[in-house]
Amino acid sequence: MTMRVFFTGIQAFGEGKDAPRLFVQMSNVFGERLADRDYGGGLDCWFVLFVFQRDDDPDYPRGKERMLYKRGTGELDLRLFADHEAWRKARRDGDTAEQCRLLYDVARRSFDIMRAKRIADFDVDAFEHDVEAVAAEHGWTR
Repeated sequence: MTMRVFFTGIQAFGEGKDAPRLFVQMSNVFGERLADRDYGGGLDCWFVLFVFQRDDDPDYPRGKERMLYKRGTGELDLRLFADHEAWRKARRDGDTAEQCRLLYDVARRSFDIMRAKRIADFDVDAFEHDVEAVAAEHGWTR
């Protein structure tokens, strides 16, 4: 079974407007490198929506993170918050490497979520190992 990877984002007030150039690249790299790997039939789509929004604005609450596993389609559908203040600082400083690490920090939370969801017929350890290796190769890990 081919592992599909799709990263996207949503932002408020321009906070993550430059993020797509980074997370689309990550998504493409992971998609290409993991496509021919077999982790079992329990999961075939890793979907992460990065949320770029302040968490302290009472007029515009950002809501809750979403961590949904669709057993029938084998999709893990995640809506996870990026570290707003760290992102703003890295963006202001022009630190693209840190921006990539911040995005990967969000994406790597997927492994614990996968374990918590107890996805049957899916080797989370092998998946994590392969994803971490690709991320390290590209300098996205800490």
